[in-house]
Amino acid sequence: HENWDQLGELHYTDPDDWYGVQRFLDGGDARCPIDIEEMGDLSGKRVLHSQCHFGLDTLSVARTAQSAVGLDFSENAVKNATALAARAGLSDKATFVHANVHDAGQHLEAESFDMIYCSWGVTPWLPDLQGWATTLCKLLKPGGQFYYAEGHPFAWTLDEKDGDHDGPLINTMGYWIDEALVEEWTESYTGITIPKGARKAVEFAHTLEDFFTVFLNEGMKLEFFHEHEKIPWPMYTRMANNRDENLLYHMPKGKPRMPMGFSFMWTKPE
Repeated sequence: HENWDQLGELHYTDPDDWYGVQRFLDGGDARCPIDIEEMGDLSGKRVLHSQCHFGLDTLSVARTAQSAVGLDFSENAVKNATALAARAGLSDKATFVHANVHDAGQHLEAESFDMIYCSWGVTPWLPDLQGWATTLCKLLKPGGQFYYAEGHPFAWTLDEKDGDHDGPLINTMGYWIDEALVEEWTESYTGITIPKGARKAVEFAHTLEDFFTVFLNEGMKLEFFHEHEKIPWPMYTRMANNRDENLLYHMPKGKPRMPMGFSFMWTKPE
C-alpha cells in the first residue's frame, strides 16, 4: 500500500508529465486506444473504474458517459483524482471512492453500474483474483458489461538477457507461480525515484485460465476475447523505440510476432 500511495502523489505531480495530464486537460482521452475502441459508446452509462490510480482514465470516461466512479485504495490517488476532476470541470460527472477493491460492496450499491472498467496492470497486485471478480460483478446491473485489458501472462515469462536488446528473449520465470513475487522498486516505471520506505512491491502471477475461470464462476457471458501484439508501454527495452500512430508499443520489425496483451468483455445475464 505504501508503494502505491506514494506513486499516487509522485505520478500526479510528475514534472515530466509521463501520464499526459496536460494532454488530458487540453481535451485528450487518456485511455489506451485499445480500451477506447473496445469499450464502445458510453452514452447514458454509469461506469465504475476500479483501481483507478489518480483518475485520468476515469475522467476520460466521464466526458462521454452519463457518470463515472473511480475506486482506489490509495489516499493520495483519490485526493489527486478529486482535484483533477475539479481542474477538468468534471466534478459533477465523476466521483472517487477511497477503499480496497475487496471492500467495494461496502461503499457502492449492488447492481448499480452499467459497465465496470479495469485495465493494464491492476490485477498483478491482487492475491485473490476470484474475490476481485466476485466483488465487482455484484456491482453490475443485470445486462451490464465488465471490460478488462492486461499484459499477456505468457509475455511476462520472457525477458531480455543481460541487456541484449536484439537477441532472442529468454524464459526468466514460470507461467504457474504460487508464491508472491517481492521486489524493491528504486524508481517507478515512469522513471521517478521512489522514496526509501515505500519501495516494496508485491506481485502475483495470474494465468489466462485464472482470468477466464473467475468470470465463468460468476456466471458471466463472454462477449469477446482479443490478444494484442501492441500495448501501451514497452514491456521489453527493444520495444521502446517502436510506437505506432496510436502510441502503442510493439516488437521491432522482423522479430517474431507474439501476444503482448489481451482484453475481454463479459456481460452479466439478465
